[in-house]
Amino acid sequence: MTVYEVLTIALIFVLGTAATAGIYLGLLNWIGAAYVVRCATCRHLTVSSDRRPPQSCPHCRHPVLMHPVHAAHHPRDFADVRVMSDTLHY
Repeated sequence: MTVYEVLTIALIFVLGTAATAGIYLGLLNWIGAAYVVRCATCRHLTVSSDRRPPQSCPHCRHPVLMHPVHAAHHPRDFADVRVMSDTLHY
């Protein structure tokens, strides 16, 4: 029973931290300190200090860190883990 209690407390902590971070990100966007924009290269959402989209984002620069499970299952294409055929609908 204590395992479930610990997991419940951990889940509450993670959800609370994520909600608080989202609120602060929204406030930073509201006062103009940070903007949520799309990357010019891969079109993923990223945070920028400008309204213009950055030329690269962490997803472009470090694709293995963003998709570690895919990189572990495809060791021959370790650095090529981008999903380019995924089209975004506006």
